[in-house]
Amino acid sequence: MKSARRRYCLLLALLACIGKLPCQTGGLGGLGLPTKPVERGRIGMAAHIGTSGFGLDLAAPLSRHFAVRVGGDFIRYTGSFQEDAATIDAFLQFGYGRAALDWFPVGGRLHVSPLLVLADNTRVQADVRINPSQQFDLNGEQFRGSATDPLHGAGRVELRHTAPGLTIGTGNLTRGKGRFVFPVEAGFFYVAQPKLTVNFSGSVCDVSHPDVGCRRVQDSPDFQQGLDAFIARNNHNLSYAQLIPILNFGIGYRF
Repeated sequence: MKSARRRYCLLLALLACIGKLPCQTGGLGGLGLPTKPVERGRIGMAAHIGTSGFGLDLAAPLSRHFAVRVGGDFIRYTGSFQEDAATIDAFLQFGYGRAALDWFPVGGRLHVSPLLVLADNTRVQADVRINPSQQFDLNGEQFRGSATDPLHGAGRVELRHTAPGLTIGTGNLTRGKGRFVFPVEAGFFYVAQPKLTVNFSGSVCDVSHPDVGCRRVQDSPDFQQGLDAFIARNNHNLSYAQLIPILNFGIGYRF
């Protein structure tokens, strides 16, 4: 009886000591075995430059293999140039927000990121002024701008306001050694078929029919036919621009 009671007391004392070990040694399961500390994710921010202009990203960790990233890009271009009898003022602006889910397959720097682009502030447009009394070609037909009612046109390319995309890159804004990170990312987003619209006002003179004289563009079937063919041809060419490339180089900081 005494030996059984002694063994029972020794077992209780052993269990009591094991229960105190984690607080004293930080070991595994109270056995004092060393463990690898779990890395704590950080909030990260990065600035980058690339095909979509200048941009900013803000990232937050979800788990060891996933992070969520939101940001935006902006680029703007304006310019004027001369083409035959036309003076063209071009305006290009890409400005959009995006949200991405970064997946790190091996938990390191390499990530695959499905994303959603919100291109609410994207504009591609041009104003065209035909020099008065100068001859120009429209889809193979010769016309001349009116001297008394100059020909003026406005064109724009319409894009989808939301677009899915995919990128592959290196650089983890939420986990890793050190504070600074240098992300690189490449991919695309899909905008579907861009649509070109062109409208003209003023008067035009048909060179091939001088007896007709000058008349407003709305009343010139030859001009409207040539304009429709021009729009259709360029809309076909724009079908190759359904995928917008992404290539960014940046510098980031983990807080």
